[in-house]
Formats: sequence, structure tokens, C-alpha cells
Amino acid sequence: MNIRLLVSEDQDEVKKLMEDHPLQFPSFIIDKYPQRWSNFLKLKSNRKSNGYYVAYTEANQIIGHAGYRYDEVTGLYEIVGVVVKRDFKRKGIGKALIETICMQVEKLGERKVILYTLGHRENEATIIFYKHIGFQLVKYEKDFFIPGFHRVTFVRTMNEEVRKR
Repeated sequence: MNIRLLVSEDQDEVKKLMEDHPLQFPSFIIDKYPQRWSNFLKLKSNRKSNGYYVAYTEANQIIGHAGYRYDEVTGLYEIVGVVVKRDFKRKGIGKALIETICMQVEKLGERKVILYTLGHRENEATIIFYKHIGFQLVKYEKDFFIPGFHRVTFVRTMNEEVRKR
């Protein structure tokens, strides 16, 4: 598995990955990404405001995606769009993507990142995963997006382990 920055040709494949996870990526979430990717691809020289990465195999098959964007409201970088192809789950891909982003954000001089995920019973494994890799659940907002789609907020403070990588 390798990780690189997203390129224009990756967009359809990443969108399909998201569509394969409708509980984590309902259409109202997926709809945000084409514009985000477009802005990122147009402003390649400005990696300070956002960045998107893909994990891929030796055969150049995309098996994961994650990104970051600066959130003006919180004043923190937000990790967004974390998804791993079903056949490749539990192989460290999501963790590797998140660690890549955390290292990049730390290079930008930040010590904390924020991450939001959907809160519902079927997404419990995702919530456990984020806790396991060092994120702290700081807020649970019921029916935030639409009824039945709650928002769970996590924050992670960079530590020595992240800086050593």
C-alpha cells in the first residue's frame, strides 16, 4: 500500500468508495466533495488550506481516501472523507491515511486536529476506531444533519509518537 496526493483522475473512484459506505457517507455528505476536490486541484500550490490523499495498491487500485481542510469556525484543521474499500478494511489503511494527514497538519504548525463523523448505531465501529487511534470524543450532537444523523466530534492533540514518524 502507498499513499499519494489525490489527482483529478481519482475523483470518480473515490466517490464510488464513498457510495459503497452509505451509512458513513450519505449523499448529502458525498455531494460536498467534488467542489472540495476541485478547489484543491486548482490551488495545488496552497497546501495550507486543504489536502486530499489516496491509498493505492501496487496495481494502482485506489483503496482509501482521507483529507484535511482548514475550518474557519473552529480554527482547527478538520480531517475529512476517511474511507477504506471494504475488502481492505482492518489492514491499517485508514490509520496510515490519518497519520499522513496528522503529520502534514503538524508541519503546518498545528498541534490539534478535529474530526466529525456520523453518530448512529451502525457506525459504532468507526467511533471505536477513532478512539483507538488517539482521538477524544468531545461532543455528540443529536439530529445534527437530519433526523437520525447525529454528529460526533473528535479532537486529537499531536503527540511525540506522531512527531517521530
